[in-house]
Amino acid sequence: MARVAVIIVNYNSGAFLKQCLVSLRQSTIPLEIVVIDNGSSDGSADFVSKASKESDCQLIRNSTNLGFAVAVNQGVKSTTAEDVLLINPDCIVQPHSVAGLKLAMQYEDCGAVGGLVFGFDGREQAGCRRRDPTFSRSVVKLLGKLGVRFGLMGVDLTTEALPESPIQVDAVSGAFMMIRRESFDAIGGMDEGYFLHFEDLDLCRRLRNAGMSILFIPTVSVLHCQGVSSRKRPFRVEWHKHIGMCRYRLKFSQAPRISHWLFRLFVGVHLIWRVCCLVLKDKWKIRRPASGRGAPSLTATKAGTLVLGGRNDVAEYLVPRLLGLARSVLVLSRAPESTISCRSAAVLHPEYLDKVPDDDLPLLEDVICTMPIWHLSRYEEVLRRCGVRRLVAFSSTSITTKTDSMDQREKDAARRLQDGERWLKSFCRSNDVACLIVRPTIIYGGHYNRSLRLVQKMIRILGVFPFVISEMGTRQPIHADDLAQIAVGWINSKATGVEVVSVAGRDVLSNRLLMELLFRSVGRKLCMLPVRARYVQILLRCGSWVFGGLLPSPAAIDRLAINLGQSNDEAIEKFNFSARSFTP
Repeated sequence: MARVAVIIVNYNSGAFLKQCLVSLRQSTIPLEIVVIDNGSSDGSADFVSKASKESDCQLIRNSTNLGFAVAVNQGVKSTTAEDVLLINPDCIVQPHSVAGLKLAMQYEDCGAVGGLVFGFDGREQAGCRRRDPTFSRSVVKLLGKLGVRFGLMGVDLTTEALPESPIQVDAVSGAFMMIRRESFDAIGGMDEGYFLHFEDLDLCRRLRNAGMSILFIPTVSVLHCQGVSSRKRPFRVEWHKHIGMCRYRLKFSQAPRISHWLFRLFVGVHLIWRVCCLVLKDKWKIRRPASGRGAPSLTATKAGTLVLGGRNDVAEYLVPRLLGLARSVLVLSRAPESTISCRSAAVLHPEYLDKVPDDDLPLLEDVICTMPIWHLSRYEEVLRRCGVRRLVAFSSTSITTKTDSMDQREKDAARRLQDGERWLKSFCRSNDVACLIVRPTIIYGGHYNRSLRLVQKMIRILGVFPFVISEMGTRQPIHADDLAQIAVGWINSKATGVEVVSVAGRDVLSNRLLMELLFRSVGRKLCMLPVRARYVQILLRCGSWVFGGLLPSPAAIDRLAINLGQSNDEAIEKFNFSARSFTP
């Protein structure tokens, strides 16, 4: 017997339900899947019926839409599992997601747990961690961005930073919630007076009243397409949402009766406002072009450009260049949207292209990979499915300079670069994809630079550099925007074949001159401590035992005496490349 029962309430969810079931069957723990169909007419129930004959998936059919709460109670009654997972049919889980929630249920007095719910735009969705909807918080929620702008406390905790560890909250989202079967039965299950919305808040409130806690687990995530079935009936959804809000307040609030009537009046006015907005939106939908942030249409027909990696220096300059050419640009990044500088493009989580149905895949003619090249192989199947024709990837000159390093970490890095380039060449040749591999020297510019910017910060704080750097050895730092220029130029050239090119900055700088320019950039004069490089190497070796890979490699000190410059003749000949002078 499965220890976790998965309850899915389906209403015309189509292909998303299929993807949800596929992801659940890849779970690391055994599951008992129960699908309750509320009178779907799109054939999704028939698909589940066929699948139930081949697996342990159980189907409960309702002739009409009885609502979410009624369907959940039906599903829970049909199973005897000790834990119940409520999940929407338009959710896609990771193999470890259910196991992660199951593990969190072991906390003492834990009644329900929920995880991080994010959309195809990569953003955390409102409602996955919430406060109790008091009168004032509900008003702020209804006011939307206006309330947040004035610093008022609303229902959603998603306006606050994502915690690093599990925290106790008032409520979690019913789109991805696990609850003890014993606790569910003890409080009488879902309140069937709610048809749609607020039933999860009601459930969490009654659990807390019974002395149990509600936990939010930020390390467990689920991809949610939010409202697949409800988008077709927006007016009905708004009606039930506002009715549920009033029911919740009347049920739990101890305020005077006059307060309830004032709240109903406010909710009624807001409902009329929302209906008017929906009518006008539907009226102007054809005349008005799409605008705003977020994921593009899932059925996009215009070929666009995909940028893999958004939180790096190259992407920061690359995306504006692409948008300036009136290109449709998608950015795939696991980083939170607030930490990404290129916010003018649609930022998607990698799970978007990995899990979305084939019919909903956007057409991607060009791909530019700004993440480490060895990560590109993860997206092999996605690249094939999206019909990519041209691909640019950034490697590094470290592929040659660190091959014979005395430090194993550097040798491993060079090996990963070699493996990444080897895989990419093989993939492009076998799939008839034009490819450019760029090997830059040390990169500077942008907000994410970890090398030169760290040195500048140290100089600004300490006023000195920890050891003397000799005149021997040269460097050619290249600006991130120059790399963005190469990528865009090559894509526009419609080039074919597989090419590899090394690029560097314009100025060939000695190490001492480089340090002098870095000191000057922070308003200080060159000042280095009279310490030999050999002693610094000894300290780095000792420090590596304690701090691991956080400290520079001792081998990097030896390379200071080596000329690591590159000729740009090949790049100039092929792309008419013109690098800028070094300006830290």
